Amino acid sequence: MDLQQHKNKMKIKRGDTMKIFLGLIVFIMLFSFVSAGVGIKWTEESVLIDEGKEACLTYYVYNPWDEDSTALISLSENLLGVLTMQETETKFVPAQTSSNEALPIKFCFKSPKVYPRNCLIGDELICEQQCNAEQKVYTGEVLISSVPGDSTGGSSTRMVVSAPLRIRVKCVPHGRDYTLVFLVLAIMSLIAIILLLKRKYGKPKTQRLKEEMQKLRTEMKKSKPKR
Repeated sequence: MDLQQHKNKMKIKRGDTMKIFLGLIVFIMLFSFVSAGVGIKWTEESVLIDEGKEACLTYYVYNPWDEDSTALISLSENLLGVLTMQETETKFVPAQTSSNEALPIKFCFKSPKVYPRNCLIGDELICEQQCNAEQKVYTGEVLISSVPGDSTGGSSTRMVVSAPLRIRVKCVPHGRDYTLVFLVLAIMSLIAIILLLKRKYGKPKTQRLKEEMQKLRTEMKKSKPKR
């Protein structure tokens, strides 16, 4: 190995060492300015949910810093474009809350209807679903943002930590439900019976008597023997 190659290697090593040293300084400076925030713990990164149903997940937040924080939970944009948020929780996390003392924070969401269905009326009525399509999977992150103190408003600086989340939407096969058809037929039959009764008994009493007398006369004429 000649002298020039040795010098080049020494320069590379010095450059790498300088980068690591500068990165460490930046990290220490950033950490020294952080006085409040949250950490996040989770037990699962994937969840299976029936199509169109609601599910709830619980994460755990802690705050090892010297100031109280308020944690807010949400989803990354790619998951918010698919899932409908039903309920999100806000959690006050006191200072010096260790990882072992992490507090639960919950959110609920509803999965979309994503599988094709065969419907007799429109897109919603008298449908059947056979579940021949490939399972739908959506990936993103659960975001925990923290605000110093116990207020969620204002323009305070927010820190954000995240956890990966994978949503698998389960297709639930089902046949056609004709309950609505039977209900409509029953209502129509009831209306028809009411109209017939109203037509028969809704006339004045004198008119009904006249119609009955006319029927009797007609029957008597028919029953008279012919000479």
